[in-house]
Amino acid sequence: MAANVPDVSTLAALQDTLTRLHDPRRPGREYLALGPIEIHSRLGGPGVPCGALHEVMAALYGDRPAALGFVLALIALALSRRFGLAMLVMTRRTLAAFGRPYGCGLRQLGVESRSLILIEAGSDKEALWAMEEILRSQANPALVAGAIEGELDGTGSRRLNLAAARSGAPLVLLRAGTASGSSAATTRWSIGSAPARRDRFGAMLHMRWRATLQRCRTGRPGEWVIEWDHVAHSFRLVEGMADRPSAAVAEFRRAG
Repeated sequence: MAANVPDVSTLAALQDTLTRLHDPRRPGREYLALGPIEIHSRLGGPGVPCGALHEVMAALYGDRPAALGFVLALIALALSRRFGLAMLVMTRRTLAAFGRPYGCGLRQLGVESRSLILIEAGSDKEALWAMEEILRSQANPALVAGAIEGELDGTGSRRLNLAAARSGAPLVLLRAGTASGSSAATTRWSIGSAPARRDRFGAMLHMRWRATLQRCRTGRPGEWVIEWDHVAHSFRLVEGMADRPSAAVAEFRRAG
């Protein structure tokens, strides 16, 4: 009995996916531009690469709402740059901890509620399955995000990274825990809270975070204090509080 041999198109698609996984900087790669060139110089490209898994974690337990806010800012950024809806998958435990996103708060971050689909999962396993199925579907989302309570092993992260590579959509996973063990994520961010920028009346004007790029497959770590401009849909550095690698920035400008 003859063995099943993949056709040429299947092999070509597999080869292209593997290339995208191992060389995120290849020509034609799509990126989400975060804004500050100081951050891009550490990422090794004009933003975070699409078609890849990116992990976000809270620096401390009390920073979890700040970490979710950072993920929602990334959702707003993707919706302003890419076609399609954004998908946010959260377990019941994370919804109980953070509360359910609501229209007024989303709008303050630049996210229109009609552009975001919230999916509630009963467990981490269901949430991971839902994210993978979205990426493998014909939905073509602008971005897929998820929030889980437990750890993610190497096998699980590789499955998600492969699904993201096939889809071409950015995948952001908000994780709890200490990020122990191996991971296939292209970037890993640790997010801490920072005092918001306020207007002359004392009302909150722009959200701020202490963002630490702990790992990057195409660059190197960095740490900054950033704020989110929900009108321009862009991050910017907070003057006097940011890590500014002048040599790396000069090199990045020359390469661009």
